[in-house]
Amino acid sequence: MALISSAYDNRRGSVVVETDKGVLLVSSSGGYYRLPGGKPKKGEASIQTAIRELREETGLRAYYVNYLFKFHASKIFKIRAKGIPTPSNEIHHFAYYKPGKEMDVKVSYNTRKILSKYYGLEEAEAKS
Repeated sequence: MALISSAYDNRRGSVVVETDKGVLLVSSSGGYYRLPGGKPKKGEASIQTAIRELREETGLRAYYVNYLFKFHASKIFKIRAKGIPTPSNEIHHFAYYKPGKEMDVKVSYNTRKILSKYYGLEEAEAKS
C-alpha cells in the first residue's frame, strides 16, 4: 500500500482563523479543503510564512498571531485577521468548519486531525 504524501509533511506555516461561521478552510480546485498556509521562502520563519500565505491566499491581514503546535513538519498558528476572504490566483473556494456540524465539502484527513487537536486545546483551556 502506497502512502499519499500530505502538504503537512513538508515544512510550512499553516493557519487557524476562527470566524463567526467557523474555522476558515481553503481549496484551489473545490476538491479537498485545508487550512490556509504554505511553504516558506528561503530564510523565512514559519510564522512569517503563515502570515504571508494567509494574505496571498485570502486577502486577510493578520493582527494577532499565536503559535499553537507542530503537526508533522508544519507549524500551526492561530491568527486573528481583518478583512473578508477573497479568491486569489491560488485559492478559489472557501468553506468553514465547526465541530459537530456536517460538512458539505471534503476536508483533508490531516486538516481534520489538526482541527481535532486544536479543538482539544480549546476545550482544555476553557476548563482551566
